[in-house]
Amino acid sequence: MEFMISAIIFFILLYTVIPYFLSRGLGVNVVKRGRDLSKIAFTFDDGPNPVYTPILLDLLKKNEVKATFFVVGTKAEKYPELIQRMHNEGHLIGIHNYVHHSNWFMSPWKVRNGLKNTAKVIKSIAGVTPIYYRPPWGMLNLFDFMRRGKYKIILWSIMAEDWRTSERCIKNSANKRIHLCAC
Repeated sequence: MEFMISAIIFFILLYTVIPYFLSRGLGVNVVKRGRDLSKIAFTFDDGPNPVYTPILLDLLKKNEVKATFFVVGTKAEKYPELIQRMHNEGHLIGIHNYVHHSNWFMSPWKVRNGLKNTAKVIKSIAGVTPIYYRPPWGMLNLFDFMRRGKYKIILWSIMAEDWRTSERCIKNSANKRIHLCAC
C-alpha cells in the first residue's frame, strides 16, 4: 500500500508539478516575455464571448491595437462570426483548448484531441492554422511540456486579473505591473 501511495505521488509530481515549475518558474519550453521590453502584447483567453468579445473588438479597433485571442474550441464553434471578425480585423488566433479544463486533470489524449479539434475549428472558420497555444491557467502537463514541436506555448508575464475586481482596479494593477516589467 505504501508503495502504491508513493507511486501515485511520484506520478502526480512528474505529470503536473515538475512541468509547472520548469515552465512557469524557469521559462523552459515556453514564451513568457518578448525580447523587446518596450513593447506590450495584449492577449485574451477563454472566448469568444457573445457579449464581451464584440465590445473588446470595438475597443481594439477604435484604438488601432492588435491582440492575440486564445480561444476555446467549443465557444469558437458556437460563435464562428466572432472568430471570423477577429481574423478579418487582423488579430492572431491561438488555441486555449477545446474545453476550458486544466490539463492537469485531463489525459494526454484528451489534451491532444482538444488541440487538434480546436485547430480544425479555427482553420474551418478563419482559414488559418493556429501556431500558438496557451493552456488554461498556464497549467502544462508532462506531455504538453515534452511535445513542444507543433505549437509555440505562450504564457504571460503580467495578468490583469479581470475576473477579481473593478475596471479601475484592473487598470491600476495593469499599469503598475507594466511599469515594473519595463524597469
